[in-house]
Amino acid sequence: MKARKIVIFIFGVLAALAVLCAIFPKDGITIGNIHFEFPSLDEILTVESNVNTPTPEELLAQQLKATSTTNDKEFSEFAHSNPARFYMPNNDSTYFDALFDVMENAENEPMRVLHYGDSQLEGDRISCDLRERFQTAFGGSGVGMVPAIQAVGAMTVVQSASRKLPTYFSYPMGEQLRSGRYGVMSQVAHLDGSVQLSFRASSLEGVPHSKTYSKVTLVCCGNGKATLTANGTSQPMTDPTGITEGVKFLTATLPSPASKVSISASGKMELFAVLLDGMNGISVDNVPMRGCSGTVFAYVTDRKTLEPFFKRNKVGLLILQYGGNSVPYLKSEKRMREYKKSLIAQIELFKAMSPETKILFIGPADMSTNVKGKKETYPQLEPTINMLKEVCSETGVAFWNLYDAMGGHNSMIDWVNAGLAGKDYLHFSRDGASKVADMLFNTYLMYYRFYCKRVGKTPKDFHQENNEKE
Repeated sequence: MKARKIVIFIFGVLAALAVLCAIFPKDGITIGNIHFEFPSLDEILTVESNVNTPTPEELLAQQLKATSTTNDKEFSEFAHSNPARFYMPNNDSTYFDALFDVMENAENEPMRVLHYGDSQLEGDRISCDLRERFQTAFGGSGVGMVPAIQAVGAMTVVQSASRKLPTYFSYPMGEQLRSGRYGVMSQVAHLDGSVQLSFRASSLEGVPHSKTYSKVTLVCCGNGKATLTANGTSQPMTDPTGITEGVKFLTATLPSPASKVSISASGKMELFAVLLDGMNGISVDNVPMRGCSGTVFAYVTDRKTLEPFFKRNKVGLLILQYGGNSVPYLKSEKRMREYKKSLIAQIELFKAMSPETKILFIGPADMSTNVKGKKETYPQLEPTINMLKEVCSETGVAFWNLYDAMGGHNSMIDWVNAGLAGKDYLHFSRDGASKVADMLFNTYLMYYRFYCKRVGKTPKDFHQENNEKE
């Protein structure tokens, strides 16, 4: 075929496609069970440009600069308009004041930050860096709470069991229980006999405060006993209150910090969690729940196995990070209303169990799906986030819009291209999760600094003092 004919053929095809683009219905056509769509001329001819869009690194640098301000006017502007701000209930800038007081006193009365979330937290992502930031600033050590049997490995702790135990989950991770007796981690291991549980700090860099444990607690129910072995010595684990019924907290303290411990347990027991803590300061607990939408606490979990944790431990801050798993299914107003009602019930439950605990709800990150052949933010994502803001406003808790903080619409594409998120366009990479933790903590620390300025305090650093105690 001659070159002239080839050129005519190519232009003929292009012309035919252009006509098809122009006349094809915008919403497509359906033939039988098959739906056909075709891009419009505007979509074909429009060239998207990211020239003026900051890269994730530039965005993070801008936010770090904004959260470093000590100027009252700049803080006010940040609190009212910055994408990384906290949405405080009733715009009350004093919402976290009591929490700041508790954190400043953590070297005398230890407190916990309990971080619940979906698979964004798996492997201790986000939480491990957030833990390091909190413990560096306010004191503390240890990796916090881990399950007796680890279903998904964590970056910060390596654990094993001498034998396999039946393990049940409240969320779609495996076999479930009719009783709802899942405990604080929404999972439980059943022991009938004996087992040795081993824990040691991983080699992960950048989180030195997670490397040693000074106090170990087995959260459990049933009839049995436990012994802790560390630094070559063994000691019985007992509940300091002498409680014999219900949820027990079998505890042992170490004369010197250890990076490797083991628990020998025997009897017929429900094993809810193991706490690997320091003697003082802040513990940050990571509770990832793959596939969960955050609605299992009020509707699935037996409150009698959940509430004792809050009664026995000072949970100063509860972080709930959910919503992403529901986004693809919230395609109607009815489903949106149902999910909103469910989330309100969860928050009201936590408030009833622990009225003094401050709650921060983190909305989902940007999520990409295929829209007309290219990656786009899920159409339902922004309406879902707006609904979550309503939930937090109506229940009187704080909200952090991770979607806006990371750049908003289609920002996940930039994060993937920068190696800060995976190719599923849903989950952060290790580096990306660390960036999210930095953004969150920098915002938190900014509110703390201005709290100190407002009440006439000097921001304190307990890091050196607490490390000497431990």
